[in-house]
Amino acid sequence: MKKLKKFLIGLLLFLVAIVIIAFFLPRKVHVERQGVIDAPAKVVFNQINNLRSWNKWAVWNQIDPNMRIKYQNNGIGENASYTWESDNKNVGSGKLTITASVPYDSIATEMDFMEEGIATGYFLFDEQNGKTTITWAFDTDLGNNPFARWMGLMFDAMIGPDFKKGIENLKIVSETIVQEKRPIVELVTVPEFSYVSIRKHVQLEDISTQMGIYYGQLMQFINDQGLLRTDMPYAIYHQIDGTLVDLECGIPVDGTVVTEGEISSGKMPRKTYAEADHFGSYSNLEKTHNFIQQWITDNNFTLTGGPMEKYLTDPQQVPDESKWVTGIYYPVR
Repeated sequence: MKKLKKFLIGLLLFLVAIVIIAFFLPRKVHVERQGVIDAPAKVVFNQINNLRSWNKWAVWNQIDPNMRIKYQNNGIGENASYTWESDNKNVGSGKLTITASVPYDSIATEMDFMEEGIATGYFLFDEQNGKTTITWAFDTDLGNNPFARWMGLMFDAMIGPDFKKGIENLKIVSETIVQEKRPIVELVTVPEFSYVSIRKHVQLEDISTQMGIYYGQLMQFINDQGLLRTDMPYAIYHQIDGTLVDLECGIPVDGTVVTEGEISSGKMPRKTYAEADHFGSYSNLEKTHNFIQQWITDNNFTLTGGPMEKYLTDPQQVPDESKWVTGIYYPVR
């Protein structure tokens, strides 16, 4: 009995010591890993900013292929989130939210692990010479739970390898996008702007010729009325019926407009678009259009109108077609 009593007293003293020591251990835990990806920050950023892309690179998302995921607020950008449920004890259930999103610079997240508490994280992007250094960090406050504080000593060893592997996966995904020259589709909001335009039905085979004529008429009109052009010319394909296109060619302007003849004016309302830049000849525009259309389907958006092309490069100033840039916009909700 004396031995048992001594053992119990010793065990009690040991447990008391463990608890006392725990209060001298760090309350806050920080885990961080870095990597260099041979891709622009825009490419890397969008693989994180779109939560549906996490399945391609995040280690936890790949552990359980049967994990049940629901996305909120489109799953893209600030305030977007997803909840997950898994029968795998290493995955569990929880919610991840993007709490801040600064394009191509940083993304902040909050992870709610339900009964296990809340943690925050962030991603930093630093592009130099076309390569991006990414920093992925995790922070949590363990509070006054002595067991949690002891566990905190092992967080870096437990979580760090997953961060490292995630960055390696992200590197493969991002560099493949660059190598295959895939467009990067983003959600953008275009503010209201004033415009002058010409809208007609045109045969598909005549579009290039007619667009040249319309833009010439619009520029002459702008010069005659002393208007200020505020952005590059655009074209909206309102409807395509076989080979007949309901085409609108427009130019954003500032100033008082007195319309005449075929030229109309108005204000384009503020809209949200799925947008991607097309690089190169106009003859290949269809590929980027198709890519955006598939992205809209994959991300569960609905079209609210015809696509718009914005011609960011003036062919008269830049004759090399490989350097032409065209912004392609699909209005969505």
